[in-house]
Amino acid sequence: MVFEEKKVTLRDGRVCILRSVETKDAKDMIAYLRIVSRETPFLLRNEDEAAFTLEAEEQLLESKRNHPREIMMAAEVEGILAGNCGIVTNGDLRRIAHRCGFAIALKEAYWNIGIGSAMMDYAFLLAKNMNYEQIELEVVDGNNRAKSLYEKFGFKETGKNFRALKYDDGSYRDEYKMVKILVE
Repeated sequence: MVFEEKKVTLRDGRVCILRSVETKDAKDMIAYLRIVSRETPFLLRNEDEAAFTLEAEEQLLESKRNHPREIMMAAEVEGILAGNCGIVTNGDLRRIAHRCGFAIALKEAYWNIGIGSAMMDYAFLLAKNMNYEQIELEVVDGNNRAKSLYEKFGFKETGKNFRALKYDDGSYRDEYKMVKILVE
């Protein structure tokens, strides 16, 4: 879904533009995904797994723009893609159509200046406008900063998936399921 662009002043005084992704973002998005996958062990993919073709990424971005109940938001600071987030449908079956998933990532250079909170505020407003009643996400054990942010936004832990992620060194990490109710 395409949504209205929003400008947010960050804690460091810079302006962040929150906007719908466009197909012209594909090259920057691929580079961004490689960077964030390298910077943190808390995402699902390794850096080498962010090896999308330009054509495949363009198709994905266009599909997000055209989907009536999904968004992919870019956070741009001084012309640089600093982060992104998405609202994704859990399906169109009536019994689950009220639920959506949420994911977010930021380049490390842009942590702690308010981009994550700004993206979440706007994405959750858009989710409500798309008639979602609850937002679901998973957070990897040990990602305490993210978990604290989610709790600040009203997410509650609802379960644990043991050994959800397996790393190349053979170690595992659990994952916590969290839910935020938008409409009581």
